Amino acid sequence: QALDQIQDGFFSPENPELFHDVVNSLLGNHGDHYMLLADYDSYIESQDKVTELFKDPITWTKKCILNIAASGKFSSDRTIAEYARDIWGVTPNLKALPHPHEGRPGTKNEGEVPIITHGSSASLQELGKK
Repeated sequence: QALDQIQDGFFSPENPELFHDVVNSLLGNHGDHYMLLADYDSYIESQDKVTELFKDPITWTKKCILNIAASGKFSSDRTIAEYARDIWGVTPNLKALPHPHEGRPGTKNEGEVPIITHGSSASLQELGKK
C-alpha cells in the first residue's frame, strides 16, 4: 500500500511522478539492492507493538528509561573515532577548518569573503572581482 501511494503520487499531488525513482529503485530491474523491503513486514509488526505499548504509560516509561540506561556507552564521538581507527584505518587530524567567513586558501578570493546582507547593492559578479 505504501509503495502504491508513492507510485500514485499521493505524497506529491502537484507532481505525481516525483517519487517514481524511489519505487523503481525498490521494484525495478535491479531489484532492492539494499534489501530495504526485506524486513518491512517485521518493521510494521514492531510499529504495531509500539503503538500498543504507548497506550500503557507506566510500561512505556519503564521501557524508555531502560532504553536510555542501556545506551549509556553510545557516543557519536566515540563511534566515529572507532570507525576511523577500525574500519577506515585513519588517524585524527587536528587541523581546524577555516571559519566560513575566512574564505579558502588557494581560491580566487583568498582571505575574507564578503557577506551579502539584505539591501546590499553589490552584485555577485562585483563581489567575485574583489
